[in-house]
Amino acid sequence: MNDTQLDKANIDNLTALWRAMGSEPGGMAGLQASRGWPHRFWFDWGHQPLCEGHELARLPPRAMVPVWTAGSVLERALTSQGFGLVLAQMAMHLSVDGEGGRPEGDLRLSRVLTPAQADRWAALCGRAFGYEVAAATVRRLLGDSGACLLLASREAVPVATALLFHTGEVAGIHQVGVVPEHRGRGIAHELMLQLMALAREQGARYLTLQASAAGEGLYRRLGFVPRFPIRSYRRG
Repeated sequence: MNDTQLDKANIDNLTALWRAMGSEPGGMAGLQASRGWPHRFWFDWGHQPLCEGHELARLPPRAMVPVWTAGSVLERALTSQGFGLVLAQMAMHLSVDGEGGRPEGDLRLSRVLTPAQADRWAALCGRAFGYEVAAATVRRLLGDSGACLLLASREAVPVATALLFHTGEVAGIHQVGVVPEHRGRGIAHELMLQLMALAREQGARYLTLQASAAGEGLYRRLGFVPRFPIRSYRRG
């Protein structure tokens, strides 16, 4: 895939994950809605919404609306209706063609397979990110063939979470979070190396992610290419 195709594949992977978590029509033409966590109301890549102010005003207070194209009709409509920027990310991708072994280290990955494990994963992920992660939403992913929920442990102590979500040749990396008391010890770097190797083993040719400002530097050092900003809005 070329860069333009990978840009679309990045967002297609993200929105496919949101659908797997549970979504429904959002009340506007083309709008999809995840009314529980992660509370995203979105238009698919390439959709050009005709936004009316009164329609946006009906969105739930916790709804976050991502914008894939800066300065778009959607972004202007959101800001005109009093929506404020609450999350800025950078869409990034990496080709993983070729072979590579698992990196050495003392971080151990285990796959989440049961509802009880999913509940523990959700609690740890919530601690890592500082907001509530709905266990019921996480449990929905247990039956999805594209989802791979992972718990990272060091010396048998759970320290981080991650999620690989496969759509064709693409593996999206999501919810990579280290709990506060274990930060600053190289866990995020080692975890990413293991995720990259695992995604390759699972047949991925490309990796995509949406980086926060805090994580972007790490991803750049690992070879991920920054492509375009994702700006998410919520009603003030």
